[in-house]
Amino acid sequence: MDRLPLDAPRAAIEAHVAHCLNRYETQGHAPFFGFVQVAEALWKQRAGAGVDAFFAACEEVLSPLPDAMVFEGRYKARIERTDMAELRRFARTGEVLQPRDGARLYRTGNQGLAVMCSRSTGVQGSVQWGEFFLWRALQELDMSLLILGDRQNLIFQRGFGSFFGRLDESLRWIEAQAAPYPFAFYVGNSASGFPALQFAASTQIANAITFSGATYTPPEETRVETLRNRLDARIPGRRLDTRPMFEGWRGAIHLYYPSPHPMDTKHARNLEDVPGVTLYPVDTEIHQIFPISSTPELKAAVERLRDDPAAVRMGGAAGNRPNPHPRRSPP
Repeated sequence: MDRLPLDAPRAAIEAHVAHCLNRYETQGHAPFFGFVQVAEALWKQRAGAGVDAFFAACEEVLSPLPDAMVFEGRYKARIERTDMAELRRFARTGEVLQPRDGARLYRTGNQGLAVMCSRSTGVQGSVQWGEFFLWRALQELDMSLLILGDRQNLIFQRGFGSFFGRLDESLRWIEAQAAPYPFAFYVGNSASGFPALQFAASTQIANAITFSGATYTPPEETRVETLRNRLDARIPGRRLDTRPMFEGWRGAIHLYYPSPHPMDTKHARNLEDVPGVTLYPVDTEIHQIFPISSTPELKAAVERLRDDPAAVRMGGAAGNRPNPHPRRSPP
């Protein structure tokens, strides 16, 4: 199957969808990457109008595909399978709590809430498939998923959605969404690891999991130079190191990082001696370990955090102890 260009015209996208359907009818499944290419092209073309517009475009273009159609994805020795019914359920069941991609809640369980810090939804962004696999894993654990969007691409240092410019108010809103659950935690991937850690250090939700997460922005890290300059210009004097935020903090944070990757290793070790922080090296050179993590891998990561003795429990109906420190305003 030829690679579908991100700027492919509608006719080419429809032909690609038809080819996927033919593969399913003749072989019993279609390549998951074939579906991903369609979604990424539509994301490139529609994300500027918001996530709802992107989902609507997907519904229209993929309407010829039956719910029973199976997609199979392979990564090394791992095989992941899904079908159109599950993909459509993911697209349709997210409840919009804040407009303009500000927050979308998937009510899939009452035993916990994962707050996923998502990166920019601008037209240069890409589909984050880790969110889909995390959603699958959380269902098996009877937990829900809250996805926060960041159209300004300021990694949540000034709030999100309609709370932009009012960070402290946005953090209180997140706490209110988590209050009914006995356990809650933030999830951050790459650059969004910074806000996940920042929020865990300064709210009642004191737990987090990050994947190749940014913990600070050292001058020698050229891959975030543009972002660092943007932050310096818009938020003069803003601290770009999460470490000082954890003074007096109590909670559990698990940092997953590709151990052969020198910069990601440096990020993780920046927090390795903070009480409650645990490092989990992953034997891969790939920076983006979150999107390629399988449903079982993500489920295991959540279970490790949930069972960590340092993890803070919420005050929900099933909670058994309150946060040991009051909520603090972020530095």
